[in-house]
Amino acid sequence: MQRNNIVLAALVAALAIGATSAGFVVAYFTSYSGHNYAGQYQNAGNGSSAYTASPSPAASGGASSAMGSSGSMPAGGSMDPSAHATPGDGSTFTDSSLAQFIGRKAGTSLAGRAPQNVPASQVKALSEQRPANASIDSQTRTINFYAGSVSFTVVAVAPGTPDMSFTVAGLTNPTIIVPAGARVTVQFVNGDTDEAHGWLVTDHTPPYEFGQPATPAIAGAYAGVVGDPTAAGDGANTVTFAAGGAGSYHYICPMPGHAQMGMSGSFIVR
Repeated sequence: MQRNNIVLAALVAALAIGATSAGFVVAYFTSYSGHNYAGQYQNAGNGSSAYTASPSPAASGGASSAMGSSGSMPAGGSMDPSAHATPGDGSTFTDSSLAQFIGRKAGTSLAGRAPQNVPASQVKALSEQRPANASIDSQTRTINFYAGSVSFTVVAVAPGTPDMSFTVAGLTNPTIIVPAGARVTVQFVNGDTDEAHGWLVTDHTPPYEFGQPATPAIAGAYAGVVGDPTAAGDGANTVTFAAGGAGSYHYICPMPGHAQMGMSGSFIVR
């Protein structure tokens, strides 16, 4: 949502973890100057709502008390809103150090809470696995499915790939095309060693803002947010949804700042 003349304050106040029947909930509390934004990212394996409002940090005793002694800002971070604003548009936030700070805190807090685990030795192969019923054009980085049953694996930050990227069938952030009405199964794996990531289909288009809504544009097209790996393997989640009618969308990582930093690609239904 564009909000002219509003300056982003960019302060992480807390990471709140709670168990739910669907899996996990992680709340990211951030605030605008004069406006509060907070969201709960939830494992959407049961198709439940992925976004709900949360109390502001101030209502919970202030940012400093919520962060605690180990919740210090990243080096170079600033509580001065002007230090984080893009000139001419205070609603657009571009502080990568803060995005990584949030991602690391969430990664640690969510470690071991993913619905599934994949052995670390298998993650690279999964990121390169060519899906069935699809044609792949590596030059245009396009995966075109031609059958009503669609299945593929998405790996966030796969071994040997750039930071803040998705890999599908060995391609970085490819365009994914599926037939209208297709039944789509997505296995999402977080291959990052120290940051939380997720996968979500949105109708928002680039350029992205720092915070993205965590409600999918296609019902069920949200794999939740997955934390750091454990001895059991890399965290993963598998979701299945109906593609519905024709339309153009994007898939993104819903973690704050990650879509801005490159974790996005086109998702087309036709």
